[in-house]
Amino acid sequence: MATMASMTARIAPDDGQRPPFATLLRRLRQERRLSQLGLALESEVAQRHISFLESGRARPGRDVVLKLSRALDLSLRTTNGLLNAAGLAAEAPETPIDAPALRLPRAALRQLLDRIDPCPAIVVDASWTVHDFNGGAGRLIAAIARPEALARSAAGRAGPNLIALLDDPDGLLVPMPDRAEVLAHLRGEAPAPGSAPPGAPFLPATFQAPLGTLAFLTILGGLASPRDITLEELKVEIFFPADDATKAWVEGGSRVCSE
Repeated sequence: MATMASMTARIAPDDGQRPPFATLLRRLRQERRLSQLGLALESEVAQRHISFLESGRARPGRDVVLKLSRALDLSLRTTNGLLNAAGLAAEAPETPIDAPALRLPRAALRQLLDRIDPCPAIVVDASWTVHDFNGGAGRLIAAIARPEALARSAAGRAGPNLIALLDDPDGLLVPMPDRAEVLAHLRGEAPAPGSAPPGAPFLPATFQAPLGTLAFLTILGGLASPRDITLEELKVEIFFPADDATKAWVEGGSRVCSE
């Protein structure tokens, strides 16, 4: 038997306009190139009901919104937005990164940075603001970034911001051939045609330093199954040497970086 929380009531859109939830749900579905039938199959919510939700003829219950969120693989932040658009309370908290409640995950990320050193590694949030970094990253930053540009990129933020730094014409001490492509990646933009060499399996981060070209393969990862927006959005980016010359620069190719 359905509970009151799981039931939905049909409503008429105000003034002929679809309510915010209807508009947002439709946009999220279309961004993922899912038909209403496809979303119905993924979420186990009836296609007819999804049609009513997107037209504003029905109002969703909390369990329906969460089913749709899981089927659409939404972030916690976007799930909260979808719930709020439906007039429902948020599902996940957003705890300040320096709060005592996040001490353990912060320590775990710090331990990972230390273990991967001397490979450069940083902790970033969803806006690509740097919250922590290891010795290898400090060495790389000192070699490629202007200190005054780092300070500019950190203005009004918790730390230096990678997008602001790379977008600053005077941000780097050395040329970065793939700067535009890396910026597009950080911003979540589609890559430009021909931005990577033919047959290239990944886009390296390359810097033309005085000592020679430094090229890195970057790997991005985070905490598994977070229930807090801050934790979900915190990621560790590791810069692995992409060639022997870069490996030699990273303290002679340490055991960790060589494996």
